[in-house]
Amino acid sequence: MAPHSAESVISGSDARGPRERMIVHAADLIGRDGVAATSIGDVITASAAPRGSIYHHFPGGKTQLMTEAVRYAGDFIAERLARRATLTPAETVREIGDVWRRMLVNTDYQFGCPVIAGGLARRGEPEVADAAAEILRRWADLITARLVVDGVDSERADSLANLVVAAIEGAVALCQTQRSVEPLDRVITELAALCDAAVYRQ
Repeated sequence: MAPHSAESVISGSDARGPRERMIVHAADLIGRDGVAATSIGDVITASAAPRGSIYHHFPGGKTQLMTEAVRYAGDFIAERLARRATLTPAETVREIGDVWRRMLVNTDYQFGCPVIAGGLARRGEPEVADAAAEILRRWADLITARLVVDGVDSERADSLANLVVAAIEGAVALCQTQRSVEPLDRVITELAALCDAAVYRQ
C-alpha cells in the first residue's frame, strides 16, 4: 500500500482480486488528482494489476473504470447511511464527519471526494459525471429518509439533506486547502444542531 493512501479507509477487505484492486486504487487516485489526471497506467501501477487485464475486466476502458470507481466510493458512504438506522440524524452526520476526518488526516489532506471529482469531469467524461450526480442524490435521499422517520416534514427534510451533503463536501475542500480539520468540525457541529432542531421541533 502506498504511503498516505486512502485505500485502508475506503476499502472493506484486504483480500480482493485484481478487478476490485483496480477499482479501489482508481477511487483513491480520482480523490487525489481528479478523473482527467488519472490514467489507466496509473491505476495499473498502483494496484499492481497485470497490464493486459484492464480491458478484460473493463471492456468499456477508462470510462467504465472511472465510473465504477466513483460508484465504489459513493457506496462506501451510502452503506453507512443506510445501515445506521438506530442513529439519530445528528449522530449520522457526526459519524460521516468522523469518516471524512480520518480520510483527510490519514492521507495528509491529499484525498478529496472521488464523487465530487467525478461530477466535475462532465466535459470529458459525462458518464462518470452522471454516476456522480446519481450518488449525490442517493446520499441526500438516505438522509431525507432518516429525517422523515424521525418526524421531519418531507420538504424540510429534503432541503436539510441537500444542505448536509453540500456543506460536508464544501468543508472537505476547505480542509484540504487549509490543511486542517477545523472547517469540517465546525460544519459538522452546525449541521448536527440543525438536524436536532428539526427533529425535536416536531
